[in-house]
Amino acid sequence: MATVKKLVGDAALYGVSSIVARLLNFLLTPLHTAVLSKSEYGAYSDLYVFIAFLMVVLTYGMETAYFRFSQRSDANSESVYSTSLLSILGTTVFFLLVLSLFYKPLAEVLRYGSRPELVLGMGLIVAFEAVAAVPFARLRAQGKAARFVAIKTGLILVNIVLNLFFYQWYPAQNPAFDAHTVQWVLVANLGASLFMLLCLWPEWRAIRFPNFDWAVWRRMLAFGLPLLLAGLPGVANEMADRFFIKYLLPADTSLADVGTYSAIYKLSIFLVMFNQAFRYAAEPFFFKAGGQGNAAPLLARTTRAFVAVVGLGMVSVLAGLDLLKHFIAAKYWDHLHLLPILLLANLFLALNTQLSLGYKLNDKTSLALRVTLVGFALTVVLNWAWIPLWGIEGAAWATLVSYAGMTLVSYGLGTKHFPVPYEVGKISLYLVAAAACGYGAFLASGMPLLQILAAGVYAAVVFAVERPDRWRRTSVPNHTPAP
Repeated sequence: MATVKKLVGDAALYGVSSIVARLLNFLLTPLHTAVLSKSEYGAYSDLYVFIAFLMVVLTYGMETAYFRFSQRSDANSESVYSTSLLSILGTTVFFLLVLSLFYKPLAEVLRYGSRPELVLGMGLIVAFEAVAAVPFARLRAQGKAARFVAIKTGLILVNIVLNLFFYQWYPAQNPAFDAHTVQWVLVANLGASLFMLLCLWPEWRAIRFPNFDWAVWRRMLAFGLPLLLAGLPGVANEMADRFFIKYLLPADTSLADVGTYSAIYKLSIFLVMFNQAFRYAAEPFFFKAGGQGNAAPLLARTTRAFVAVVGLGMVSVLAGLDLLKHFIAAKYWDHLHLLPILLLANLFLALNTQLSLGYKLNDKTSLALRVTLVGFALTVVLNWAWIPLWGIEGAAWATLVSYAGMTLVSYGLGTKHFPVPYEVGKISLYLVAAAACGYGAFLASGMPLLQILAAGVYAAVVFAVERPDRWRRTSVPNHTPAP
């Protein structure tokens, strides 16, 4: 019970702070969607998808490897930290050298030939974020949640201030200033990233060059590289829809279509941030529980509760859409019908992330590659087939089918290699109830009482399923058996 309370406490701290930080960052969405044209907003979304892809490459599983190896009973945690961070620093410097030589040809390939500085800025952001990954992981492993949260929140606040400076205050003082371009988003992000690196100064001072352990490094690579290989198609799943929209639809409108799709996707941020907050606390907790041999039952119980809560989040977003839609410019509202599809897709993605903890605990990280390859194959085939037929709606349906397929494969492989007593019936019921009640709330747009009713029906389903378990636990007589 003490360990469960520790998880709940950390999840609450990470969760509340992550929600606050994401909401603060989300407040930039009305600014960006209003100031930037659909094409410029599409370029912004396109560049940040590549940033996510490159982050997987430049961290190559070292964050999770650090967790795994620093928690071993025989580990020298300081040596593991120095080894993992020095490894990422070396590869990041190499990446920046290559980028400085070839960023202009790369810009031509990415259709930013007239603005190669966007590609260079994108690369610098990736580099700053990559070298900060292990220091942030160290804070989590040491239980310094408050410091972790403070730095992350500070990063968001600095980014917001700089965006407001470039898109509102400075243009108001200088009318000739061109504030309708995406480059200022990158400049603001770079400034915030520099602030983040300065805040992590104590973590940089903790590096000990003599502590680089080649033997541990090779073992960490063997653990982390399968996560890299799995992460590449995983992030490709997230970027493929934008990629196919960009290259399969007419060139004169494709970036605008990417912008529209991305603006609608932004409204699913509430599910994404809950999943991220839970993962921050869950990874170190379950790795530690795995070492004590009691991870499986804990994972089963938390997965059921996790799906119930994320499902409620999905229904709540759709029930409150009449208010939430104002976070994006009105020029995107004619595509709000994509949101129920994308929310359900993200619910499956969150469940897949939770299920993957099972085989990670058993060091079967190579299984993640199989899961994401299935998802990637579905993404490529379905986007290629459906986007030319249905446009960006085809991309949304492809995302849903891909994430649902990944979840099924992850469940099958995970229970085979690390049996977990998941309550499949209850989890399935929550998924169906969330989809049905969420879509009902969406159809009831403009009728707040019906929207509240839809959310209430879902909450009643969860209560009806969970309450009998509580009754059974509390109805057991408390007596001492006769000798």
